[in-house]
Amino acid sequence: LANRGFPEWHLALVGLVSALLAYAAIHAFNDFVDRRRDIECWPGRPIPSRRLNSLQVLLFVISCFAVSLGLIWYFFNFTCFVVSLIAVIMGCLYSAWLRDLVGYLVLPPIQGLLWLCGWTAFSPDTLFTSWMPWVLYVFSACWQAGHIMVYSPLHPIRKVKGKTLTQVPALFVTTSPNSAAILGFIFLVVTLGMGVFLSFYANLGPVFMIPFIVMGLVTLYISLGFMRDSANFAKGIRAFTSATYFMLVARLGILLSVFLFF
Repeated sequence: LANRGFPEWHLALVGLVSALLAYAAIHAFNDFVDRRRDIECWPGRPIPSRRLNSLQVLLFVISCFAVSLGLIWYFFNFTCFVVSLIAVIMGCLYSAWLRDLVGYLVLPPIQGLLWLCGWTAFSPDTLFTSWMPWVLYVFSACWQAGHIMVYSPLHPIRKVKGKTLTQVPALFVTTSPNSAAILGFIFLVVTLGMGVFLSFYANLGPVFMIPFIVMGLVTLYISLGFMRDSANFAKGIRAFTSATYFMLVARLGILLSVFLFF
């Protein structure tokens, strides 16, 4: 969309590799920060299961970030590098500090920065002169808010003064599992609406619209079931997974629309 047509293949490949490395590093750093918590929450992850030690994970994180930012610096432009660096720093601050202090909903505006990285790679001069990157940003942030709030009840639940509460706050306030699931459902509804708006605004056509709406309705149906039974871990996993596939379908739909019609 920023390039007004599919970019040269070598740049598309470099962008893909850079993004994947950044994603991998951010998730690995999150696991590094959570290495003690995951003994209880997710014992099958690499560090608590002892498939990797903490030093190996930290070296992996540093290497991935270095290569990702190096590729962006060399192949793209200074604006893209700065936005990417901010996204990396904020992503690490989220795992190390912001998540537990502020809450899960600080993640969506950070995750949206990754879409701005992609935009500035090909159209750095239009970041503040076009509405399109910010429509994409809001679309991404809404989805991430729904995705992370559906994820919230999957952590161990605490009893505090007779109330059942999630482990991590939503936004300064710790919610019940049911409230978290409701918030997740609401944000996913907004995501569906934003995606429909994006389709018309960017003229993405049926290649995006039809699969997106179908997957969105499936996701909402599964999330509604979890909302009504937020103590059911299996339903929570299905809701979280369906929300993941929801955005995957959206991303593939955007790419196919641009490749076929722009």
